[in-house]
Amino acid sequence: MSTERVLESVIVADCGAGTTRAILVEAIDDVYRFIASAERPSTFEPPIDDLSVGVREALGALELATARRFLERNRPIMPQEGSGNGADALLTTMVSMPPLRLAILAIGGGPLVDALLDVARRTPTTVLPTLAIDESGRVDGHGRDTVATIARHHPSLLLLVAGGKAERALPKLLSLASEVVAAVAAQGLEDQPAVLFIGEERWHDDVTASFGSSAEIGLIDPAGADPGALAGIVEQELLDFANRRAAAGQPGFEEVSAWSAAPPLARSRAIDLVNRFMSIQFGCEVLTVELDEGATFCWARGRENCALSEPALDLALGAGNLLTTLSPTDVLRWLPFTISEDELVAWILNRVVRPFTIPTTGRDRLIEAAIARELLRTGVAELRGAGIGEVRPELIVGGSFFTRWPDPAAAMIALIDGVQPQAAGGVTQFALDRDGLLPAIGALGTVEPGRAAEVFEHDGLIDLGACVTVAGAPGAEIRGELEYPGGKTQPFTLAAGSLLRLPLGLGERATRLKIEPGGQGSVGRGPAGAALLLEGGDAPHGGLVGLLIDARGRPVQLPGDEQERIARLAAWMDALAG
Repeated sequence: MSTERVLESVIVADCGAGTTRAILVEAIDDVYRFIASAERPSTFEPPIDDLSVGVREALGALELATARRFLERNRPIMPQEGSGNGADALLTTMVSMPPLRLAILAIGGGPLVDALLDVARRTPTTVLPTLAIDESGRVDGHGRDTVATIARHHPSLLLLVAGGKAERALPKLLSLASEVVAAVAAQGLEDQPAVLFIGEERWHDDVTASFGSSAEIGLIDPAGADPGALAGIVEQELLDFANRRAAAGQPGFEEVSAWSAAPPLARSRAIDLVNRFMSIQFGCEVLTVELDEGATFCWARGRENCALSEPALDLALGAGNLLTTLSPTDVLRWLPFTISEDELVAWILNRVVRPFTIPTTGRDRLIEAAIARELLRTGVAELRGAGIGEVRPELIVGGSFFTRWPDPAAAMIALIDGVQPQAAGGVTQFALDRDGLLPAIGALGTVEPGRAAEVFEHDGLIDLGACVTVAGAPGAEIRGELEYPGGKTQPFTLAAGSLLRLPLGLGERATRLKIEPGGQGSVGRGPAGAALLLEGGDAPHGGLVGLLIDARGRPVQLPGDEQERIARLAAWMDALAG
């Protein structure tokens, strides 16, 4: 958005399934800073079922927090008045309620389908199985099963791709897509699938005739564009379609959109934009993970990026999907006590009926952390499957989900165990989105990128610390020395397979770190037996947790014997307690 008026203050309304937050940022001494936030229960669903009510109530709570007025006659005060009341602009981020269900039906496959899958994963979309038919138009039994699966899951949008030599197969593609539309209509559902067709203009009339004048149809002529450019066009179409569906089906959406200085932005998309910024700003590989209001994984390395969004999978409203996504055995291995699979399932089902429960006992917090580890592991595996290869972040950022945990060390070790980073240099830094600002910064960046960078720099993250990954033979002794600013040194030793937590405070950077892995051990992805020496700007910096020396290797191995496993986990917890 371009504007001649300088935006001195902006409110971002972050609308989630459970809560709606109003976040105020404004210029202080000509630098944009986070001022205050307030939240109220969201009103996506009955009995109120009006998005604008939740936004108004959040603005009312912000008034109480700041002793300023932001509403007049039930509308936001814009622009900001000379008295200080109001703000110059309102921006909106939101979760998709419910997420779009997208199915891709393609003739052939190749780079374009891969690129479309990538953009679909980073939009608020649940991606259904993809159907690819060959250029002859033949469909085998597996293809028929895929069509039935797509129809059974009631897709919101069918993305039809007719690339290459599609003449012979095009009638079959349109016939299969029509079958899906008819099957959904036969179930008496109000929302019928829309169709977005990518193919030469000479086929557009055939597409329109196949679905009738009442269908919502979008047509894109590739016109020689490369897969990346086409995927960018489709991504915008998906976001626009999500907004149209929300406007049609969500009371209050149009009113909130009218207040906003830019179209409402999907929360996962906003986080992805900030993650890309961090990768370029810091010159490193960055992974941001959020398990609140859906699972979001954003990865970037330089100009490369990938994002996955699973809006219906989390430990709140999406808790029921944990039972079909995660293996109970994999979750239970992270618990330092014994419970049965049935007890774990009962715990998850209790979360389904009480989705916004906050664990208060140590036992419940450990179960939640075990589930979070496996969600992270699953998301990272999907990132690898999306074609980016190994995930070796040098910075991992935990979203607002992790900030609710009372112990920051527990959040950091859950991120380590779930992602299991192994950066080339051996060191991975960790941070948290303490104030839940990443969605707001992403939204602000679409209209005021320079101002968004200022908010990020001053208020965006809080450091947890650093983790150095060391692999050694069982029983091997690992030695090292940490030098602090001022010259104080702390030598240390630990055995392979263990953890060590060293003090390194918030805002403090080590002067020098030396680690000798011993024998054929290695640090990070370094050669066997080679020592690590980091000095100056390459040395790790600390945070709320400090510096962790993780000598458990990769992947982290847990004993098969139950009592040995529990003892090993307990020892790691003791080491984290410092």
